[in-house]
Amino acid sequence: MSLILNAIKSTVPDKVYDLPLTNLAAYAFVTTAKTRRVGLSMTLSDDRVFEFRVKSAVTNMGEVEKLGLKKILEWTDSLNGIERSFAIASLNSAIDLGGKNRYFTGNALELTARLAENKKVAVVGHFPNMDHIKSVASSFTILEKRPQEGDRKAEDAVEVIPEADVITVTGVTCLNDTLEGLLALKRSDAIFIVLGPTIPLSPVLFDFGVDVIGGAWVEDENEVLSKMAQGGTARHVDGLRNILFPKNPELLAGFSEVKPPEHII
Repeated sequence: MSLILNAIKSTVPDKVYDLPLTNLAAYAFVTTAKTRRVGLSMTLSDDRVFEFRVKSAVTNMGEVEKLGLKKILEWTDSLNGIERSFAIASLNSAIDLGGKNRYFTGNALELTARLAENKKVAVVGHFPNMDHIKSVASSFTILEKRPQEGDRKAEDAVEVIPEADVITVTGVTCLNDTLEGLLALKRSDAIFIVLGPTIPLSPVLFDFGVDVIGGAWVEDENEVLSKMAQGGTARHVDGLRNILFPKNPELLAGFSEVKPPEHII
């Protein structure tokens, strides 16, 4: 059970549960769902990322929408990876993006590079285009459940994270129940960034130690859905806006502030 996800789910307004749940689809890389807006999640299908390896069929397959949002959100605790993906995509479709939240346009890896100069940096997840971060950091470590050459194993986080000044973490950690453990390892003065379209743009994450959420929202629904259906990822889609949501907006000096379009709030 994830305390973080349960806390985020508790913020979903009651009125949203009455909205129809549509566009529920688990594509090759991305899962989608729609209530207030289209929400996204990584499709959790890799046994090396999700340890339970439950291969049973998705509950109510073919008519999952009929279960409704409240039931689908319970799947954040499912042992079936696809059900978890449906739950996170549905949660991202339902949370409130309005209020006093301040959002900025930008890429979380660019922010990491800016904050990394002469700092010890740890990145959880092997992302493309990290050479700039490595070139300015005093030390640079990648932690991975699927290590590539030069990476360290995910289990080494207990040694690496407490020493890091800047920690940037894939949003998949909120799918496989590892985010809370990583947050518990950070020093109080370290900067913790979590990124990817999977991660909810919820200020609840700040209460648990996250400093910047590098998430996304869908601005062109038709383009996003059509490309995801044909094997697209977040990097392939222009209709998806990368968003930085900081606990302290001063961290994002120089990034342009942006408001959510009315049709997705």
